[in-house]
Amino acid sequence: MKRLIPFEKYEATGNDFIILDFFEFTLFDLADTDFIKLLCDRHFGIGADGLIALQYENGFDFRMNYFNSDGRKSTFCGNGSRASIQYMASKHKKSDFSFIAQDGPHYGKVNDGLVSVKMKNIDSYQETPNGILIDSGSPHLIVEVKKPWDYPINEEGRRLRNLFGPDGVNVNFIEKSAKGLTIATYERGVEWETLACGTGVTAAAYYKCLSDKQSGSQFIEVDSKGGALHVNLNIHDKSATEIWLTGRARKVFSGFYEFE
Repeated sequence: MKRLIPFEKYEATGNDFIILDFFEFTLFDLADTDFIKLLCDRHFGIGADGLIALQYENGFDFRMNYFNSDGRKSTFCGNGSRASIQYMASKHKKSDFSFIAQDGPHYGKVNDGLVSVKMKNIDSYQETPNGILIDSGSPHLIVEVKKPWDYPINEEGRRLRNLFGPDGVNVNFIEKSAKGLTIATYERGVEWETLACGTGVTAAAYYKCLSDKQSGSQFIEVDSKGGALHVNLNIHDKSATEIWLTGRARKVFSGFYEFE
């Protein structure tokens, strides 16, 4: 007997996601890695950088379960959370949300067509022979290069990703400017370049503040291939707090996935 899964497809600065609503009933077993991988497949499934299953959570507006396109559950996704906030705003006709993800509680808001999410605090970094390693909800390696959009992202990203144990890291190639920075990201789990990465943008903004010896309230503009984002944060010594990631997010289409 064939079944149908209702879904919505969202993109947040070029990062695209399948959003599934698990509030009323369970659509399928979220432990089924192979099925999630199939849904994200761009040839045989719906196609996406990742899949998001939204569920009820006591004390919050929702729980966000995020899975990479390889089907495995991931830590946190900044752009995925912004897509989730936009979905919930459209569904519930409100603009402020609290939610919980794999790395803990977060807040989000929609204002003047832009979607913001409050990221976890960052209080440390690690210097490595290959770049600076920063945990901004997911582990990110920051590498400064000239013209990152013209850089061999997939080749170099894959090489560096695999230097950090079996789980690897995300790799961000950045170039700083007086205005902000330009970024290109290789994402683990997707195992390819994505047009934007929210946690990567956040890690890169934190890195820029440290390397430029900035302190206090900062506003960092970031150009990704998927569009413009910005990060607000307060930074003192090595600690960053009140970190907000902001950019656009929108529904692309909705439909039903048929399977047996």
